[in-house]
Amino acid sequence: MEFKALFSQAPLKTFKRGDVIYRSGDTPKNIYFVESGLVGLGLWGESGKDHLVRLFREGQIFGHRSLFANEVYHATATVIDEAQVRILNKAEMREQMKGNCDLAEKLLETLAKELRQAEARQLVLSEKDAPARIAEAVVYLKELHPEYSWTRQEIAEFCGTTTPTVIRTLARFVEEGLVEQKGREIVILNKSALLSQG
Repeated sequence: MEFKALFSQAPLKTFKRGDVIYRSGDTPKNIYFVESGLVGLGLWGESGKDHLVRLFREGQIFGHRSLFANEVYHATATVIDEAQVRILNKAEMREQMKGNCDLAEKLLETLAKELRQAEARQLVLSEKDAPARIAEAVVYLKELHPEYSWTRQEIAEFCGTTTPTVIRTLARFVEEGLVEQKGREIVILNKSALLSQG
């Protein structure tokens, strides 16, 4: 069961960069499918700083964890790169799930993979220094959405550091011949050496 088939008849909405799809504290009413573009999930830390904790690209669903947990959204979903999103409301989703073992299995598989990725990311954030985290974030983000020019702030939010630290570290990576910067665009020149940082 692929999510594309499930959402094929759901209403399609186009969002611009910076549009908020839902906010932290909102009550979940829908489940979302990314037809194209990129959506980020942001959390406010105790310091008042925004942290980019998850990214959803074409073919992925979001908003499902809070919906199934019957909890308010813990984070805010914001469009990072213009996106077309299909929206399925809670009642329609429940109707689709009745007696549909393939769908239930696909949703469980998705949740299990997301939990594993969250655990792996937590380990990286707690055990690796800033240059190693920045290197891994650059590789991950570039592979996730190659056409998008990631800002230094987005990279910093994603790997749990500050924008000035990302700028300094990228400059060092340029000196070492690991990456090239063309304006905002980052070109990876030596992926294996970049991932061996730290």
